[in-house]
Amino acid sequence: MRTTKKYKLGIIGLGHMGLAIARGAVNKDYLERYEICVNDPSQHAANDCLKERFAQVDTPKELAEQCHIILIAVRPQQVEKVLADLKDVPIDVVLSIVTGVSIAHLQKELNNTPIIRAMPNTPLQINEGATALCMSENCRADDYDFVFKLFASMGVTRTIPEDKMNDIVAVHGSTPAYVYYFVQCILQDAVERGIDEESARALLVQTFIGSAKLLQKNAGKDLDTFINEVATEGGTTIEAIKTLKEDKVDKIIHDANENCIERAKQLGK
Repeated sequence: MRTTKKYKLGIIGLGHMGLAIARGAVNKDYLERYEICVNDPSQHAANDCLKERFAQVDTPKELAEQCHIILIAVRPQQVEKVLADLKDVPIDVVLSIVTGVSIAHLQKELNNTPIIRAMPNTPLQINEGATALCMSENCRADDYDFVFKLFASMGVTRTIPEDKMNDIVAVHGSTPAYVYYFVQCILQDAVERGIDEESARALLVQTFIGSAKLLQKNAGKDLDTFINEVATEGGTTIEAIKTLKEDKVDKIIHDANENCIERAKQLGK
């Protein structure tokens, strides 16, 4: 990626995800600290920039003038103000991680600026993230390649059609919270049965890690086979699986996903 701008990456909004992306880029030797600039008026952002040695500017306009890729990493409720601040500024490329906000809307507000949309998740903070990407038709291939490799350096990245970006939130964007809630439910039940919380949590968390790694190492293996290896006929686990199926956990997950996706669509409006 070639640029004449002072900084390669400018970040508007240094929250959990913005900071995770910046730190990951540096830790993976993908960017140097001096190639990153931030616009965020909060005190915590000022503290983080001082600690991480990132440059700071006072306005989104200044950021756009000095940075090649502008990462918009604010809450959906804040995005319209950011777009208004950037409206008449020539921008090389915008990278948006704002849930629900379409390429068409971003380009309408930003004079047809090339856009890359990303849907990362919070495990990006430890370089174990999952990120879905799509781009506008006028986005340069080398800019998209740079962003794709940036996220790939911090986990798994896939390109998907933009019309699936709201749906994908229920695949990996929101699902870390599903995992934490499931862990919470099992852990609470274990404690109520008199099991030591620290021991139960350690064993449970390692079970999630190990199970996920088995899935990762056997990507072509049918999921029913994994289930049946544990839930053998006449054993204990099969009774639990029967209960989950009788209680229609699959429908509960479907309904949860529907509400999650519908909210993503509402945010986009």
